[in-house]
Amino acid sequence: MTRIRALTRLAAAAAAVLLTAGCVQTTGGGEAAGDPPNTVTFATGFAIDDLDPLENGFWGPEFGYVELLMRPDRAGEPTPWVLTDLTSTGPTTWELTLPEGAGFVNGTPLDADALAALLTFQLAENASFAAALPGATAEATGPLAVTLVTSRPAPNVPALLADESMVPVFDVAAYREHRDSGAPASELVGAGIYTGPYVVDSLDGAAAQLSPRADHWQGPPALDAVTVRFVPEASARIQAVQSGEVDIALYPPTATASTLEGRDDAFYVTGATSGPTFQLELNHRAAPFDDAQVRRAVYRAIDYDALANDVMNGLYLPVTGIYDESRPWAEPTTTTDPAGAARLLDEAGWTRDGDGPRTRDGAELRFSMLTYPQQPDSDALALAVQAQLAAQGIGVDIQQVPDITDAVEQPTGWQASVRASGMLSFGGDYVLPLVNTVRSDGPKNYTGTADPELDALIDQVAVELDTAARDDLLRRIQHRIADGGHLGYIGQRRGAVITGPAWQGYEIEGSNLWVSRDTAPTG
Repeated sequence: MTRIRALTRLAAAAAAVLLTAGCVQTTGGGEAAGDPPNTVTFATGFAIDDLDPLENGFWGPEFGYVELLMRPDRAGEPTPWVLTDLTSTGPTTWELTLPEGAGFVNGTPLDADALAALLTFQLAENASFAAALPGATAEATGPLAVTLVTSRPAPNVPALLADESMVPVFDVAAYREHRDSGAPASELVGAGIYTGPYVVDSLDGAAAQLSPRADHWQGPPALDAVTVRFVPEASARIQAVQSGEVDIALYPPTATASTLEGRDDAFYVTGATSGPTFQLELNHRAAPFDDAQVRRAVYRAIDYDALANDVMNGLYLPVTGIYDESRPWAEPTTTTDPAGAARLLDEAGWTRDGDGPRTRDGAELRFSMLTYPQQPDSDALALAVQAQLAAQGIGVDIQQVPDITDAVEQPTGWQASVRASGMLSFGGDYVLPLVNTVRSDGPKNYTGTADPELDALIDQVAVELDTAARDDLLRRIQHRIADGGHLGYIGQRRGAVITGPAWQGYEIEGSNLWVSRDTAPTG
């Protein structure tokens, strides 16, 4: 515990250094005095490359220029967004209803024909949506009504339609014309293919500038302008808020919270958590994690309460499993058990002489762990886990990589990573993350998990319409994942941003929806 507290002090000191580091050059945003402007400027660590709905459409709902058919909900029950109603009329049939007067920025109405074309296009062109609803069809059945027919029961349709990566609402005909012309994606700025309350007027490598849409189908939005600045360095994002150049900094290191106490120029604002945040991925295809006993031992050797309360100063919740405890199916499969971890390692042949490193056949038990700068907390968590595993005689080398997804997509060349990725989708779907992440043939099964019994359970829950039966299957899935050491979490973060004075009452909505039609200054 002493080493963990020492790491906490080091993290806080590092945060203080961040706050006194060099400043980013920006314009706009908050003002030092007087009434706050009716605008907002964000600083984010992730850049928006272009407005192509297939490649980068998922950024749009977060910043107000793209809408979804359903709105994700923190409690896991999506509600209509662009739709006025979504009703299941049978095991494989869904009725979608649009409002009167909805339309794209370019003036084209969003009617049933446009919606049917959108769903059909996404089922053909969006690999994730097609995989989630194989063989599905969409047909206009009235001026504002569309019938979606799936090839098998799909209880997760509402969540899929609330997922930013599945069906961003856009004008398919206009997008096809653009794509067929061979024009670059940069020319989609100004094409007006989306329905959102804000319109992207300019986009480059430094920022996106958005203006309000007066003719939005629900009425004009609250703000006169939205600016999104792309600032990779956390220190620069925080400095920009303190100087009044930015209103809200996204993805702040948790360690900065204590350094902002008592300040009047920047505020650490938190929201609720939607579930475990940071996965500790162990590559099953690489030694030593090709051995399930070693994987299980590593997860048991971690002190999850210390990570949340000592390292993250209570701004995290202790991880108890792969889902938040509020979910009706959540099971407490994550435990801290140093003695059990030691037994598993002994049984796997990794023995220890006194306080020395564990060895087998003359080699030390040691592995590398990847982190990444876009999520600074990944480093703080990795440092703490490194100290905790050292107490078990396990060596950990931490390596920060510029793009962690690129790194873990490779089957070889890495052993472990700390990466932000939840087991509920953006829209609250419980099926697709399981299919993608831990099913043997999942497209995001970066760990190389291969478990036929787990595959069968996932296939069953994907089509189960009965709530009680679904919950039972999900509980069995969680225990199977834990028993195989397939996947684990080490951090459950509360949503957090750093704001200037005019935005210190900013409410963090679930699923990273940073800007909505009603967003306005709160100070």
